Amino acid sequence: MTTGDITEVIRRAADAVPAAGSDLDAVLRRHHRNRRRKATSAALGAVAVTAVAAVTAIIALNPGGPAVGPAAPSRTIQDQDQDQGPRQRLPLNAGWALGPDKNGGKVTVPQVRALYELGADRRLDGTPVPEIVDDVRAWVPLDDGRSVVLGGKNLKPGVSREDGPDVSDFAIRLLVLDAGGQVGLQREVRVQGQDVELLGATATTAYLYRTPGRIMAHDLATGAEHRLTGLEPVPSWETHSLTVQGGLLLAAPHASCGLRAVALDTGKQLFVAYLPCAATRVMRLSPDGRTLAVALSDPAGVVTLFRIDVATGRVGTTPVTRGERSGVLGVGWAGGTVRVVWLRLPATGAHPLSEELRITDV
Repeated sequence: MTTGDITEVIRRAADAVPAAGSDLDAVLRRHHRNRRRKATSAALGAVAVTAVAAVTAIIALNPGGPAVGPAAPSRTIQDQDQDQGPRQRLPLNAGWALGPDKNGGKVTVPQVRALYELGADRRLDGTPVPEIVDDVRAWVPLDDGRSVVLGGKNLKPGVSREDGPDVSDFAIRLLVLDAGGQVGLQREVRVQGQDVELLGATATTAYLYRTPGRIMAHDLATGAEHRLTGLEPVPSWETHSLTVQGGLLLAAPHASCGLRAVALDTGKQLFVAYLPCAATRVMRLSPDGRTLAVALSDPAGVVTLFRIDVATGRVGTTPVTRGERSGVLGVGWAGGTVRVVWLRLPATGAHPLSEELRITDV
C-alpha cells in the first residue's frame, strides 16, 4: 500500500456520511491490519491518531442535545496571539484532509512522515518520524517538549505474511522523542499473540491497551508494566474509542454518541455525556482536570465546541464554524481558553495545510 493508497482510504472515510457499522477508527484499524498483512513500510506520521486528541467517527443521530450559543470569532494562523496563560501543546490530526475531496480540493503538507502540531508561534510545526518505525499508530505530546510514540516496524519488508496477532517478523516499538525530535528511548512492547495501542502518556508512564481488554501502566524508565484492574471490565478497542488523559479513561462507543469518563485510580464513573453525533470528535482535558473540551465536526462540515464539567457532567456549547465546509484538526487549552484548530476545506486545486488552518479561541 502506497502513501497515496493511505490518503485515499482516509479521504473516503472523511467525505462519506458514516453508515451503520462504519467509522474512521475502524478504517484506521483495518489499515493497520492491512499494512501488516501486505508487509509494507508506508509512512503514516501525518495521519496518526494522537492519544491525547483521539479522533472518533460516530454514527446515528441524537435527537436531544445542549442548546447552541452564538458562533465564536475565528482568526487565521498568522494572527498575533494574546497572553492567555500556560498553553498545552496542540497536536493536529491532518491525515483525513490529505487526499483530494469530492470538490477537487486538496491539502498538502511538507512531508507525510511527520508529527504535526500548532507551534507556540501559531504556525505549523512538524517533527520527522524516525526511521526505526515505519508508521505511527499513536503519539502523545508531553508538556516538557518530549513526545511518546507507538509505531510498527516491518522486519522483513517485501515478504508477504499472514496477518493477525501472531504475525511474524513485525515489531511494535514505543519511542520517546526529545524536544528536538531525537530518539531518547526505544523499546519493543509487542507481546506475541496480542495487539497493543497507546492510549495516553505522562512524563513517567505510558498507558497501553493490550488485548484482550487490559489497560497497562508502562513505566518509561524501567519498562515495567502493571495492570489497572480497577478499570475492568475494559471496553473493547474494537467497539470503543479509548483515550487516557489527566487520570481519566475516556470511552466512546462507536455505535452511539455517548462519552463516559472513569477515574483511573478507582474505576469510579465520573460522568456520561450524550453529545450530538458527528463525523469526527477531538477531546482535550484542561490542565486542572476540571473541564473536558470536545470539538465535533459533523458530516456537513460544521465544527462545534462542547465543554463538559467533569464533576457534574454539565455540558456547554459554542458553534465554531457556520456556513462553510470545514473540519476539526485539534483542540487545546491556553490558560482558561479553549483553542480549536480547524481546516477550511479548499476549493479546486492543491493548497498547503498552513494556508488553510484557522484558529478559534473560545
